[in-house]
Amino acid sequence: MAAAHLVRLDGGWHEWRDPDPGATGGDATVRVRLAEGVDGRLHLVELHVVGAVSAGTLRAIPVGRIEAAANAQFHPSAPDRAPRRPPAAAIPPDLRGNAVRGYPDAFYGAVAAAYRQLAATSPRPVAELAGANDVPVTTAQRWVKESRRRGLLAPGRPGKAG
Repeated sequence: MAAAHLVRLDGGWHEWRDPDPGATGGDATVRVRLAEGVDGRLHLVELHVVGAVSAGTLRAIPVGRIEAAANAQFHPSAPDRAPRRPPAAAIPPDLRGNAVRGYPDAFYGAVAAAYRQLAATSPRPVAELAGANDVPVTTAQRWVKESRRRGLLAPGRPGKAG
C-alpha cells in the first residue's frame, strides 16, 4: 500500500492523499497551507475541506500525520526528491562503522531516510526503527537525535512523531 503524502497545488496549497478511503471521514478532500514555525518545523496554517463537513469528518482529519508528512517531504532537511521506493528501516551493517569512534555521516543519512519513511506511516517510528535494527529504543532515539543535530531531520516536538 502506498504511503499517505501531500501533493503540491497552485497558490501554496497542498492536497492530502491517503490511500485509506476512510482516513478523512468519507469523500472529503483536505487541502492545507504550510508555514515554518518558530520551532523550525512546518505547521498547518490553513485547512480547507472540500465535500460534506461533519463532526466525524473533522475528527478524522489526521493533522499530526499531515504535519509529519509535510516535514518529511518539504522541510529543508528533507531530500530534494523523494525516492520512488521507500528505504528499508534496517540500516545496512556496512554503514554502521565503529560505535566507539562514532558513526559516519552516511549512517545518519540512512537513519534520517528510514525515520522519515516510518514517521509518515507509523505512530511509533523510533520503536520500529529500533526493532528493524535489533537495538534498544534508547539507541534508536540517540541516532534520531544526532540526525536532527546534523540537520538531516526537522527539529522534533516532544511526544510527536515526525
